[in-house]
Amino acid sequence: MSTKKNKFSIYIYIVITIIGCILACSSIIPNDYLKLVIVMGALGVGLFGIMKGLSTPSTTEETATPEK
Repeated sequence: MSTKKNKFSIYIYIVITIIGCILACSSIIPNDYLKLVIVMGALGVGLFGIMKGLSTPSTTEETATPEK
């Protein structure tokens, strides 16, 4: 169950990152400083969420068998 939630959250953060890139390249927001703050915030949140989601250890662990 947690892996599905983890994958879903990663997809949400990817969408946030893509929205930040679209806002950076478009002229939807005419004020450059406001655009900079919004885009940097979206990219920061998106990249942090992606890194956090990918760095969580998996729930299944392999047990090492000792060699004789």
